[in-house]
Amino acid sequence: MTYEGYMLILFGSVIVIQLFIIYLMYIRIRQLHTEIDVVDNKIRITDTELENLIQRVSEFKKNNL
Repeated sequence: MTYEGYMLILFGSVIVIQLFIIYLMYIRIRQLHTEIDVVDNKIRITDTELENLIQRVSEFKKNNL
């Protein structure tokens, strides 16, 4: 083989390795996206819950002052 043949094999293998790394990053991004959705569902608060929280805080402040 010539010098160009070795370079072709080297660069081809580098491209395959890069594709594998990109695939692993894609999988990790999907996992993080799923975790974000789970956390978002846990912290979502409705209007009535917010109003109740505001009312309780106001009552607590009145009672302590």
